[in-house]
Amino acid sequence: SSVNPKPQTSIPLISISRSPSPFRRRHSDTNLSASETDDDDWGDTPMSSRQPFLSEAGKLTGWRWLVYGGGMGQFFFNTPLGWQIYIGILVLWLGGCQIGLTIMNRIILWSGYLQENYTAHTKLMSLIAGVYKFPYPLTTTLIEMLMTHCWILLSAYITRWVSPWLITAGLSGGIAPSRPVQSSSPGFRGLGKNTGILSSISRWTSYHRGGIAGGGFFEFDIQVVKTVLPCAIIFVAKVCLSNLSFAYAQLPIYVLARIAIVPLSLLFTYFLSHTPHSVGTISSALTATLTLLVATVRPNVRVTWESIVAGIFSSIFVALYPVQLQRTYKALVSQLIPQGDLLGTFANSSSASDFSGTREETRAYWRLLHYTSLLSILIFTPIVILSGEVTNIWRNCYFLDVFFHWLMVVCGGLGSWAVFWSTMALTRATSPLTSTFLFVPRAAFILPVMAGWRMPAYSWIGIGMCWASCAWFLVGRRKEGRNLERLR
Repeated sequence: SSVNPKPQTSIPLISISRSPSPFRRRHSDTNLSASETDDDDWGDTPMSSRQPFLSEAGKLTGWRWLVYGGGMGQFFFNTPLGWQIYIGILVLWLGGCQIGLTIMNRIILWSGYLQENYTAHTKLMSLIAGVYKFPYPLTTTLIEMLMTHCWILLSAYITRWVSPWLITAGLSGGIAPSRPVQSSSPGFRGLGKNTGILSSISRWTSYHRGGIAGGGFFEFDIQVVKTVLPCAIIFVAKVCLSNLSFAYAQLPIYVLARIAIVPLSLLFTYFLSHTPHSVGTISSALTATLTLLVATVRPNVRVTWESIVAGIFSSIFVALYPVQLQRTYKALVSQLIPQGDLLGTFANSSSASDFSGTREETRAYWRLLHYTSLLSILIFTPIVILSGEVTNIWRNCYFLDVFFHWLMVVCGGLGSWAVFWSTMALTRATSPLTSTFLFVPRAAFILPVMAGWRMPAYSWIGIGMCWASCAWFLVGRRKEGRNLERLR
């Protein structure tokens, strides 16, 4: 450089600076910068959270490509066959967990009935049913809600612990965020050198790290609460009324009182979600409902008006819950996208080799889990206290120290957690109608099992036609299926 540089006589019209434009990658919540994004959501790691550990991923083949080259995520979320397998896994998982939860609640609330009706033909049922009956459906529901929240919290930390393997497999969309939306003030990392338990709890509560959705154990954003509150209210009404009907009615009457779930779901998805249905979908869904009605009708059965009324009203909220769940999820995703960005462009925040979902979608899903569970507990706790069940339990329950009883309660809480998160996952992946329709094959499977395979002939005909209608529904939905542009 010279001492007297030549003065610049003109202003260049095009900047040749190599620095990127500040508007090139404007993304929400965690996309502040590359290094901050990696630390914010996926833990402290020196490498990019969306890149696999092996740089030469394209040369991997076989199972190494699935595990280390992002092939698993690419197969499940970017190919038609993989997407169908993924949906099938969710359907089988949710249906199996719903059946298991029904059996667990039947043992907890109806153990005396099971012992009287099933010990005659099986010796194992006397051991399974026990001699203890816990006829308090509201308290059972609250205990399961509390356990569900704890299991969600544990599952969020498990996804963070196994995040290196999920990232390399291309499934980073399932990792729970570890930091809040806005990054904490600089320099706080140096404050965390004390590794004691009390200091860790202090950091979690002071800096709002970890938890389920990245905002700590007590994350409570008012804006998000206003968005999720209607969904939490519907969920509380659904669970409360369903368990009340389940506790005071036999299983066929319980299914009969909630037989209108699928027709109501057809109406709600059409008018509230503006989702048109084909003739095959409507015909198969209504045929499956009618054949299930034939299979559940029993002559000369004693019923209580409480179970019938609770079952009818619960069917409304059961059909409405997935619709509101989908709307709430979309609203949470839109809140995380900055103004001016298009919904179809924020997918650039993830790597091209990872199709499991964007950071916005992941945070919205875990927020939906956290706030729905937390608000449901806060809403339902006063209802249980005002019902008087706690007082009756304190005075009349003499088996609260029995291990078998609490083992069944823990299993019920585990089943409630599995149903809770998989319902959200299936609704997000498919549609509210698909999640609601699982009521039909679940009832068609569990009715013969709980009846000890002793059913009249017309019930068996109804069960067979019901399964045929379910297969018809499956074929119709598969033909309507998603194309490649809608796949992740």
